[in-house]
Formats: sequence, C-alpha cells, structure tokens
Amino acid sequence: MKLTTLVANVLDIDESMLSDESSAQNTPNWDSARHIDMLLAVEVAFGVQFSMPEITSMMNLGDMRAVLEKKGTATLAA
Repeated sequence: MKLTTLVANVLDIDESMLSDESSAQNTPNWDSARHIDMLLAVEVAFGVQFSMPEITSMMNLGDMRAVLEKKGTATLAA
C-alpha cells in the first residue's frame, strides 16, 4: 500500500489532497488523535516500529516518507 493511500484512508480524505508537505496545519481531519492513528497504521502496514525520536520528527508526509526510506521501505512508501 502506498503511504499516501494509507494516510488518506486514516484521514478520510481524497488521496489527491496529499503531498509531502501535507501536515496537521494544512490538511483536513489531521489532528493529534489522527496523527497517532496514522503512525500506528503506518507501523502495521509497513512492518516497522518507530522510535520516540522518529515519532517526534514526523511532522508532515515527507518526514514520514523519509523515515520509512531510512528503514528500507522506500519502494513500499512511494
């Protein structure tokens, strides 16, 4: 599953509304509770576990993609 598809599903928005700059400040339905839901869904979908420093560094979709790339899931996160 693509990262944008997963995030769009969690946020209940159209995938076309998302870009690497998407964040809680500029994306509908992205609040603190959905941010946690999103991180948990990403961990499950991509088979990874985030450290606390990684979690606090992921403020937008591009940040999430970068962390996933570092974990070797770049092809899945495209």
